Amino acid sequence: MPGELARLAQRAQAGDAAARQELLIELYRAVRRHVYLVIGSGPIADDAVQETMIALDRGLSAFRGDASPRTWALSIATRTARRLRRRESRYQLVEAGIADTAVFDLAPVACAELVILQRALATLAPKKRDAFVLMAIGELTAEEAAAALGTFAGTAASRYRHARAELKDYLERRNFDEPESVAATTGELWSTSTR
Repeated sequence: MPGELARLAQRAQAGDAAARQELLIELYRAVRRHVYLVIGSGPIADDAVQETMIALDRGLSAFRGDASPRTWALSIATRTARRLRRRESRYQLVEAGIADTAVFDLAPVACAELVILQRALATLAPKKRDAFVLMAIGELTAEEAAAALGTFAGTAASRYRHARAELKDYLERRNFDEPESVAATTGELWSTSTR
């Protein structure tokens, strides 16, 4: 799918309106999932998704193709979410409920695991959560995550490792029978999304 997105981006930049619409729809799915994991649900998440999509639409003509369109979109979504988090002085990650799981289009068992994952993510510091979501769920490399986070690859990797350890501890302390099954949900979150 990465090659398909790159071709769509090229066609969109050449003026193909249908390709532009298809590309933005595919990127919307990835952006929405990403934002709902790093911010939660609610008005601030909706604002972050909307602002990201506006930035993607406006910035498409300047997209150079140095990264995949999906990586480019998640980078913009990360920066937008970070800015809105800082601006919102009363920021609280909204704990996921069953209604939020519709964003991810998962089977019922995976939805329950997603709720657990979202609650666990809410315990992380925002920088660690961002790195974890980008690398574990979004499957970005340390270099790609670093570009999205505005830091160094080593720093992104370190935040990811610390987040992973904290999440493992969180899940083990709550005596979940199989913390690995919750972690496996991360892969399923993106199985139907744009890669």
